[in-house]
Parts: sequence; C-alpha cells; structure tokens
Amino acid sequence: MAALGATVADVAALCDRLWPKERAESWDNVGLLAGDPGAAVGRCLCALDADEVTVAAAVAAGAQLLVAHHPLPWRPLSRLIATEPSQAALLAAARGDVAVYAAHTNFDVHPAGTSRALADVLGLQAPRLLQVTGRESFYKLVVFVPLDHAPALREALDRAGAGRLGNYSACSFTSAGTGRFRPEAGAAPAIGRPGELAEVAEERLEVLVPARARAAVLEAMRAAHPYEEPAYDLLPLENSGEAYGLGMVGAAERPAELEVFAGFVAARLTAPTTRFVGDARRVVRKVAVCGGAGMVCAADALRVGADVLVTADIRYHEARDAEARGLALVDPGHHASEVPGVVALAEQLGAALRGAAWDVDVRLEPPRADVWKRADASRPVGELGAWA
Repeated sequence: MAALGATVADVAALCDRLWPKERAESWDNVGLLAGDPGAAVGRCLCALDADEVTVAAAVAAGAQLLVAHHPLPWRPLSRLIATEPSQAALLAAARGDVAVYAAHTNFDVHPAGTSRALADVLGLQAPRLLQVTGRESFYKLVVFVPLDHAPALREALDRAGAGRLGNYSACSFTSAGTGRFRPEAGAAPAIGRPGELAEVAEERLEVLVPARARAAVLEAMRAAHPYEEPAYDLLPLENSGEAYGLGMVGAAERPAELEVFAGFVAARLTAPTTRFVGDARRVVRKVAVCGGAGMVCAADALRVGADVLVTADIRYHEARDAEARGLALVDPGHHASEVPGVVALAEQLGAALRGAAWDVDVRLEPPRADVWKRADASRPVGELGAWA
C-alpha cells in the first residue's frame, strides 16, 4: 500500500485513539492545543515538555507537529504576551507553523504508558498494573452492505480501529441475506430507482468497536459504504477489555539493598540527583513504580507488599509518612522518571502511523539535561565573604 499524506487533524485523531482524552484527569489539558488542523504533516517531534526549547527544536528539525507529554499551555489563556515563557512558546510555534499536541495523564494511565516504560527500563519482572482506574469499553457495529462492496468496507473498518480482540486484528463475522428498500423522492440511490422496491444481495457485517475508536469507525463506515443511507446498528456491550490505570509493580531484576538499588535507578535513568527514603540496608525484592508525581500510588504499593516505590516530586511529610509505614522510596526526579515514557510514546505513534500508511517521520527531541543540578558538597564555603 502506498504511503499517504497526513494532516495535523489526521495525526491528532490517531493520537486520540491511541491515548483516549476522556481518560485524562479533569484538570489536565490534552489533545490538539495549537495549530492548523488542515496543515500537512511530514515530520513530528516527540518531547517531554512543550516549551520554547522544544518548539525551537521542532522548527530546526523541520517538524510540523510537536507531540509532548506536558501540555502547552497548561491552562486556558486570556492573553498572549511574548515576555511570558509559555505564551512565548506558543507564539514561536505559530510563527514556525508547528502544531502542538499533548498526551499527558491519558498517556500516564495507558497500559503501555509512562509507568510501564519506567518498569521496563528498570528491568522489573512480570510488571502488572498497580492502581486500576478503568477498563476499555466496547460497542458492536452491525452494518448491511452489498456483497461486492463488503471487502472494501471491512478493510476501512480495520484501518479505523475496529475488529481488534487481544492480539488479533481484522476480526469480523458475516452472514449473507437480502436487503430491501424503496428509494423515495429526492433520494440518489447507488442501487435501484426512486419509487421502485429494490432487492440486493447483502452481507451482514458484525465487528467489535473499542469506545476510543467509535467516532473514527463510524466515519470510516460512512465513507466506505456505497449507500447514501447505510443501515447499521451500534450496540453498547457489557464486555470489558484491557484495564488501565496508574503505576506498575513487579519483581526486581535481582534482590539488592536499598542504597544499592537507588544507585541502580540513578544509573539506569541517568539521574544523578536521585534520593531515597528508608533503611539503606533493607533488601529490595518487590518494586512499585509510577512515572512523574506518583505518591498517589503509595497506598497501593503498600497494599501489594512492595518494598519500595520509585516515583518523583515526593514531599517531606509524604516521605515521613511512608517511612513510618515501612515503605521505602526512591525519587530520581520528575524528568528522569518520564523520559522512558516519551520514548515509548514516540514508538507507539510511529507504529500507528505506519499501520495507517501515513507518510510521517517521527523523531525524538534531542537529549536534554534535567532542570535540576547537583550541588557539590566537597567544596564547602568557610566564610560568608567567599560567596561573592
């Protein structure tokens, strides 16, 4: 199949299906946030942050779309002023013809999202979801189509995301029958004549539709169907699919003392400012992780018997509480804990674009240092005057 040109709207719709926006937190700002939906996209840059630095990187890379984990802007704006950093970034994106899309907390809860990527980098064995927040819901689409148009319709539904069942795709069931209809005045029938009853050999096509692909599947069905008014049923199902939520838990690659394990985390994530809470000699066997600010998973980590929770942005009183409850903590920093997730995001987007035959080059933001720097305690200042 020849590669197709894509627009910002095409890629945004694909991202919406990959990481459903309805799974984001109510306070979050996700989806297509800036840009022209009709603009052509030949290159996409994926990054952790959407700011002036990544917008400049997107422009330099010749990208027309920036897909970031952290939104730009975080909140609705009432003005655009070039002296405000986030607003200046939006202005730069507009000047550089770079659209901005964000997949934040909706990507965090994805089964292969931020925490799974962190678990994989840390080598956790048999990782599983730590905090379930929901499950995929489904519809069944039943549509009637002339026999000779059925193969094209099945292909269109498959490309739109219908007919997926576990590790299987293009799943459907068909049965043959006869369709009858009489086109009334004003109709423009593909088959038959106005005022005359028509009988057509048709196929009853049944296919499973994930809720996140509902709109795209219906649009694809109408576009591929030969009839002016396709006959179809869309039925909500009680079947539930894959769970999604926050955090992962699994066995450590090998048991290690907490201080050694914290050093291992720092090395794997290239995070020199990594800190830890708990007895340095405690043996770590079971590990919970939550990329980003994940202390909301502390109770779940205790519930499943984890020795340690690897997460970021831990506050003092949270650390004291975890210490008192017997849960060790390792904090590599927000940036380091989420960088593996951005790599996974880019891989998922690239695979989906190839599967849809869109001709879009997906790239990762060039390596960028964490915002936090490490203080050198080996060079103390003895006199106040020496600070100058």
